[in-house]
Amino acid sequence: MKFSLRGLIGFALVLAVIAVSPSIARAQAAPAGYLWDLFSVNPGTLPAYTQFSTSFVADNTSEYVSFAFRETPAYFAFDDAQVYLSTTPAINLLSDPGFETASDGQNCNHDNALGCPTGWGAWIEAIDTSAIGQVATTADPYGCNVGAHSGTNFWCDGSVQGYDAVYQQLTGLAVGSTYDISFWLEDNSGSDITSASSDSCTVVGGSCIDMVVYAGDSLPIGSIPLGTPEPVTLALTGLGLAVLGFRRRRAS
Repeated sequence: MKFSLRGLIGFALVLAVIAVSPSIARAQAAPAGYLWDLFSVNPGTLPAYTQFSTSFVADNTSEYVSFAFRETPAYFAFDDAQVYLSTTPAINLLSDPGFETASDGQNCNHDNALGCPTGWGAWIEAIDTSAIGQVATTADPYGCNVGAHSGTNFWCDGSVQGYDAVYQQLTGLAVGSTYDISFWLEDNSGSDITSASSDSCTVVGGSCIDMVVYAGDSLPIGSIPLGTPEPVTLALTGLGLAVLGFRRRRAS
């Protein structure tokens, strides 16, 4: 195969730009198996805290529930998460759902030794090595432009290129019960939410902005755990406690 000198020079320049430009990131789609994504219900901007929810049926007695984020070029604020029996909304199955007992900056030792927030772990994708989320406070909001939805602490996440997540393992669950999951979310980019399969941030000036929720017998395939918290055991006898799984039927 023959190449012109001009063609070879042009190809070399393209490779050089890709190699040195920090604006061109290789985006990584969300791991397969998410049960809810923000784009499907809110494809526009998200300038203020908004509550989102969905419902599913458990298929195992132990489940991992993950909240995963990708935000190029700004930050999500996430707070007051809940997983609860649909008929008993007052009983939240998540430990420290608003990160109120956590220390400022905790992110499961991604770039410090502060450990994981109580009950929480974190995971990343292989490509996601910088600007992942951390516990923030109203007084020290990290990259977010808001404080906590309630209390003083929240999770601020500016994951670039790939998704990162906070998760909890819930055990002692009853198979077959319907559970609701909800949380409050805000985005400070001023841009529209994008699809979880989008790679628009590979274009200079492009954006990849989405949030997805997982629940299953294990963490999503392809995720890399940053911290492994102690499981939260639910000993609430007689309430038929159950949560979510990858292979779910949407509750009617």
